Amino acid sequence: MPTKTEWVVAIVLPLHVTFLAWYMLSSSESDNITPSYLKLWCFYFVLDATYGHLFHTLLLVPARWIARLLPGALVPSSDEENELVEQEESSNDTSLEWPSADAIAKLPSDWVVSMHTPDKEEKIAGDGDEGSNNAPKLIKKKRSKSKNDKPKSSQQCNNTLSDQKPPAATKNRAHQPYYLNHVRGSTRIRQASQRIGAAMGSILASYMICHLSASKITLEDVGLTLPSSYILVVQDLAWGFSIGSTIVSIIFIMEVWLGWIKIVGFFQTVVPNESFAINFLWDVLFHAGVSINEEVMLRGWMFTLGCRGILAMALDWFEDSSDAATFSIIASIILQSSLFSFLHLHSPGSSYVSLLNLFLGGIAASINVMVAGGSLWLGIGWHFGWNIFMGHVLGRSTSGIPMSCACTDVIPRPKSPHKKCVENYHGGTFGPEQGVLAPLAYVIGIILVICVCGFDEMIVWRDGLVSSLTDSP
Repeated sequence: MPTKTEWVVAIVLPLHVTFLAWYMLSSSESDNITPSYLKLWCFYFVLDATYGHLFHTLLLVPARWIARLLPGALVPSSDEENELVEQEESSNDTSLEWPSADAIAKLPSDWVVSMHTPDKEEKIAGDGDEGSNNAPKLIKKKRSKSKNDKPKSSQQCNNTLSDQKPPAATKNRAHQPYYLNHVRGSTRIRQASQRIGAAMGSILASYMICHLSASKITLEDVGLTLPSSYILVVQDLAWGFSIGSTIVSIIFIMEVWLGWIKIVGFFQTVVPNESFAINFLWDVLFHAGVSINEEVMLRGWMFTLGCRGILAMALDWFEDSSDAATFSIIASIILQSSLFSFLHLHSPGSSYVSLLNLFLGGIAASINVMVAGGSLWLGIGWHFGWNIFMGHVLGRSTSGIPMSCACTDVIPRPKSPHKKCVENYHGGTFGPEQGVLAPLAYVIGIILVICVCGFDEMIVWRDGLVSSLTDSP
């Protein structure tokens, strides 16, 4: 349970920031024709962070309660707050046995590498047996009991019989040569609560900025368009999902064909006694939250509102308003794509290649908004389809995000002294977004989006961008 101080901060801080935003935006902009876009943007990000924290705090309590009831759950007690937070922020649970011995048995002999790093206390048995179908065995010397070790009775009090660690949990997995990160389903639900909370914070922050300030900014201006017929929203989401999942599938097929990954199973959970359907639900909620949060923040406020803000300044720099609009769109794309890229700077396995690829992904996402006439729904569908297919339908790493299950269980080719390393090709721990096929996928996605939507809505949106400022009284 969050402490009383955390509850006070989570509840009181949003109230104070909301009042401050209302006071400053309504009083300072009531007489202005053109609002201060930088001020709106800054207040949005502060409100987004505080509201997101509030919703996460509210959702975390039931998420932890549900997590303890799940099959295969291994959740620290409520008194062990530090252990709880550490587990929830973990990108890879090293106590889990992955890949399993059965999965390794399906690999070519030159794909089988040691899962452990030998040291003074450990020795790898059968290290040179390339033809063996079994995973390398670990022989440990008996260690003296440390002060931090819990007595057996204490562990039994914290966990039910079904929640006990599997035998693999006692192994020291100091090295993961197969790149993919995994956690338990009981961890994924708590991670999903954070992402859903962030998405709820983004939507509420957008509503508050648009309705409590005296500016003329509306939800439609930041892409949260709600047409009279909700079928249009569903249609945009469906098209986006179809395109995002299709281009990821193209990457997957090419990786299998080129021998960079191997399929070793289907519809499996990392922890054998967990429920696949339940674990997959947490992944769906997680990526739904990611898609809404990032699209509203980056493509809605950063790109769409950024175009307006930069155009308001650029009109003084260019004689032709059309040239000013072109400049503002390009500048906003660069700023938004750069922020999108750098938000993944500390993701597991990231490198300059992943940052460059994600910059291109940010450009593609901006095009999604423009061809949809400023609406975010197409981009949200693309983002969700890309993430859920890459990570949990096709079993590939999505920006290093951990998984607890996958419809298709795959193993990327590890580093091997016998053959050339292909980590730079398939993306390693970060996943295909760091691979050589990602730019091709983004280009194909852009082409598909243009084929589906055309340029008509983009032209209307661009003309509306100019008229929103030049036609003001």
